[in-house]
Amino acid sequence: MFVNKTKKFLALSFCSVAILSAGSFLGYQAYANDLSKKEILEQKKKEYQELVDQDDPNAPSEEREKVKELGWEVGKLEKELNPENPEDILKRKLAIFKEMTLIHESSYEGSDVDLSDPKVIEVLDQIEQRKQLVEKFEEKLAAYKSKINKVVQSKDAKQEAEQLLEEFQEEKRAISIQSE
Repeated sequence: MFVNKTKKFLALSFCSVAILSAGSFLGYQAYANDLSKKEILEQKKKEYQELVDQDDPNAPSEEREKVKELGWEVGKLEKELNPENPEDILKRKLAIFKEMTLIHESSYEGSDVDLSDPKVIEVLDQIEQRKQLVEKFEEKLAAYKSKINKVVQSKDAKQEAEQLLEEFQEEKRAISIQSE
């Protein structure tokens, strides 16, 4: 009976050691892969730069396609290793949305558009909603920045920026759906 308990104990111990070893190995591999992504990025950047330097506008489309694909891979790896700050994404999207709204608005100013036409009134109302949305999120972004300047950047700050970005996207979609 004592021998059976000893065998079971040894078997369990061996299995535990094997599982821990496998876990450690996989953990190391994950860490090693992270380092190798940086190395891969540097190699691909170097290769991409060499291809760009040798780029011939008259080259066959396969060669030009290779340059494009390599550039895409470099960008993807850079984004993966250095993700963009949600605050910067929100700033960029807000600026683009604001510019497009102002362009759209300017197309109705000083033109021969019948301002009493219901469709024109609807479009102008939508433009006004967009302008208010931009104004609202510029204020929220300014409040966020002043709050962040007082506090050291933290995980909560990143989450708040992500929430602002999601909220902006949702409200922008809501305005678009209303117009359809």
